[in-house]
Amino acid sequence: MKLFQDFFSLFLQDKCPLCDRPGEHIVCRDCDRQLQKTKLINPKRHWQNDLPLFVWGQYDGSLKRAIATMKYDNCPQLGRWFGTQLGSQWRKSFPNQQKLTVIPIPMHPAKQQQRGFNQAEIIARQFAQVTGLRYEAQLLQRPKATQALFELTVAQRQRELQRAFSLNPKVISQGLRQPILLIDDIYTTGTTATEAQQTLVRGGLEVCGIAAIATPKTGKTPPPESSGGI
Repeated sequence: MKLFQDFFSLFLQDKCPLCDRPGEHIVCRDCDRQLQKTKLINPKRHWQNDLPLFVWGQYDGSLKRAIATMKYDNCPQLGRWFGTQLGSQWRKSFPNQQKLTVIPIPMHPAKQQQRGFNQAEIIARQFAQVTGLRYEAQLLQRPKATQALFELTVAQRQRELQRAFSLNPKVISQGLRQPILLIDDIYTTGTTATEAQQTLVRGGLEVCGIAAIATPKTGKTPPPESSGGI
């Protein structure tokens, strides 16, 4: 009887979205091992300047492919895996973390409807569960539909993203007091994150930084801009 149970359990297991083999905790052991190789030794190396950046891995190889699979092959479950990894690394890096509110970089509603999900929301929600931080998905909104940012120069991106974000007055009226940590999947030039930060600051809110899954290596061609920009 146990032989039949083991046989059927193979077919009932969720498959890894990256290789179709049986997965454990969303991705299989082999893919997990490959992704862990992209993890930065020091995720706080960019935690400085006007908008500090905390980043999990290098946008290259298996991590680059996994992010593309999540976004373009309809695999939102990978966002939970990314959120867990990012959250675990955050807890190790900031063992005495301050109280923060976690907010994802939003997508324009039409773009989100087309894709079916906002990967930054999924990552941020799981990140908040792992870290125990407050999660607020509705504070920052994106009423302006922008063109694909990866085709633009930095100056063109800045112009395209001007006033792309707004604040939800219903959430503001609740009296949000905690500093904000923005969450996104990829951090490239920082244009999107900076515009989001400025929108929040104009609303009287403090932004402590942004946490992202990946950033490109120095000298590499930048990947498509963060979640709402593609």
